[in-house]
Amino acid sequence: MAREIPLLKEPQLAGRYDDTPLDFSDLYDRYAAILLGVITRIVSDKELAIELLATTFTRVRLEINTYRSEKQPFFTWLLAIARCTALDALSEQKQAPTRVVQLTPTGQVVPLPTSLPKASVALPTDSTNPKLTQLLHSVLFKNCTPEEAARTLNLPVETARQLLRQAMQQLRTTRQAR
Repeated sequence: MAREIPLLKEPQLAGRYDDTPLDFSDLYDRYAAILLGVITRIVSDKELAIELLATTFTRVRLEINTYRSEKQPFFTWLLAIARCTALDALSEQKQAPTRVVQLTPTGQVVPLPTSLPKASVALPTDSTNPKLTQLLHSVLFKNCTPEEAARTLNLPVETARQLLRQAMQQLRTTRQAR
């Protein structure tokens, strides 16, 4: 059963956390669980969320004098600091490149290339037939069915299918020639 945690009233905050660490631990006891839940929803890693909670309360400790009760409720202010801390950490994670490694049969760890070599795939498009180019792009890249692609290009369905068949045949002959 969840126990109810009474939140601090706004007037009790004025100058309360300037010099007394015991009162700050009371603040931590009242809000840590709630803020940890918010941080965990943003950052899925539980250990990182706990570290970010500590960072959040460090920031709160440093910025407590900047809090103004006229502007917003105390919990909203705490929540904003927790969210900013978690979102900052999330953006730093996305910016940090992750290395992909592979284990060889001999037991060595080898880094894999981060980008795959790009194969040049030439579509069998006739530069004089823009409808064919649009049809192929619709079917291959936009995941349209031939019927949907024909409808968007104002072509009869059978004509679209015939153009697609011709393009596939041209692609096969081009591939066999290599």
